[in-house]
Amino acid sequence: MSHDRHASLAHTLSAIQRHEQGHHGWLVLHRALGDLLATGHPAFLRLLDQVWTARPNISDAHLVTLISVAVRQVALQDPTGARLFGTEADPPARLRTLRRLIDDHEAELTEEICVRSNSFTGARRFLVPQLIIGGFAAAYGIEEVRFLDLGTGAGILPRQLNNRTIFDRFHRDLTWHPWTPPYREIPLTARFGVDAPPLPTLEWVRACHGPSPYYEERFAELEWCFDQTADVAGEVVIRELDILDLPGLSAFMREYNFNVVTCNFVLFQYDGSVQDTIERCVMENLASPGLFLIMNPSHSLLRKGCVVEGRLTGNPRRLHLADVSDAHLLGHATIGADLHLVMGDEGGARG
Repeated sequence: MSHDRHASLAHTLSAIQRHEQGHHGWLVLHRALGDLLATGHPAFLRLLDQVWTARPNISDAHLVTLISVAVRQVALQDPTGARLFGTEADPPARLRTLRRLIDDHEAELTEEICVRSNSFTGARRFLVPQLIIGGFAAAYGIEEVRFLDLGTGAGILPRQLNNRTIFDRFHRDLTWHPWTPPYREIPLTARFGVDAPPLPTLEWVRACHGPSPYYEERFAELEWCFDQTADVAGEVVIRELDILDLPGLSAFMREYNFNVVTCNFVLFQYDGSVQDTIERCVMENLASPGLFLIMNPSHSLLRKGCVVEGRLTGNPRRLHLADVSDAHLLGHATIGADLHLVMGDEGGARG
């Protein structure tokens, strides 16, 4: 089993190096991790075995991102860590630096990877939920949206909804085809977010952003969004709740009678059967009429882009709502075949 998992991880490390955004800082580390795995470095193999024991359902793509983020966090605090990401280092020197970092920080890295999630928080990712949830509420005549964001990370999305200043800054960089859903205010009466403990610190969120000017821009956007949403911070409730705790999730959803739930770039972290179990739990406890909105990487983080899907109460199938060319929501979005079922034709209210 261990050999199979090592081989699978090696394949993912190789594939992820072909990601179009590899030049945004992670590529050199992914190459070094692949080399480290191939050498059978004892501390790295111990780390992997402990993580797989603690998190048997973790996907390879999520594991790669967690290792990368944890190593980056350590590197930010270690004077020699900068060599991992500097372009001037040759591969053998980078591999030696990586070996030393893992040898020196094995326990710390293992602990972080066993409990953390990739808390990259895209400031622009609220653009799609804003349009779809607003259209859904209008189409179904919903006067109160009780909103829950699963895997909320830093908790920015619940704060951003209905913030026209943020929307107006970012929406021009996302072009829709063949038509653009209209902006509508969401009749929010509750804004909640949950994530597994420990909730991410700003330091961890920063480490989730790659070491490049591109990611520095994305992180600056996130900081700006927190400033812009300070006026609604008191309306947003963030709770520690692991969505793998299905009884806890069920009870929480029923307590607050949520009718709109989002889960953005979270489900891909688990294998298919676990994803199905979480989705089934949400649908069994979602108030009607209700919407479960899901965004996931199109290719398990191996390529750019994401797919937007949804579930409606009373409808047994997952609906294809949109495809987006870039998971950071820069580029273009293409209307999916089922979007009209959620928000009517071209976003109009149902007559």
